Amino acid sequence: SDLGRYHRLMQNKSKQTWLPVVLIAGALAIWGGLLALGAFWAPIDEAASSDHRKLLVVAATTGLFLLLWGLVLWIHAAKVKRKTQHQDRKQVSQDT
Repeated sequence: SDLGRYHRLMQNKSKQTWLPVVLIAGALAIWGGLLALGAFWAPIDEAASSDHRKLLVVAATTGLFLLLWGLVLWIHAAKVKRKTQHQDRKQVSQDT
């Protein structure tokens, strides 16, 4: 049916939309990890370079950034899904 074909098309389109987001989030996570290691291994002086708090602060802020963006994207995806479902129900009711 046309509705089934439409849903398959939207699922494929959704996968294509999420792939770049996942790649960007992965790249940001790697960048944050490298930044945290750089802060940990910074050659300022012997005592400061071995301070684990620097690594934890950078890792935590990068993780929080990614978590917040993930939450925003999840909320947006839920809104889009609700809107699409509402439009589908409206279309089905108009067809009958």
